[in-house]
Amino acid sequence: LFAPYGERLKSKVADYNNVSDGPFAGAITAALFLEAFVSDSDRWLHLDSYGWNDKDRPGRPAGGEGLAMRALFAMLAERFGPGAA
Repeated sequence: LFAPYGERLKSKVADYNNVSDGPFAGAITAALFLEAFVSDSDRWLHLDSYGWNDKDRPGRPAGGEGLAMRALFAMLAERFGPGAA
């Protein structure tokens, strides 16, 4: 994670702001926000996926979409198997 982006999460009224003050690096600032709540010994992962179709296309209607989530979960299950946490 690029720690300098953590500056974008500073708040005048709270310990952390969960929304960046800029339009870029949203996935990184989201991960930096989550990092503040896990201990150094915890293993964790932040996945940021744009799971939305802005307009209708053949076979892909407008609205929410899993966007390769099944493939990701299959890869994780194959690599780590049950109980690998």
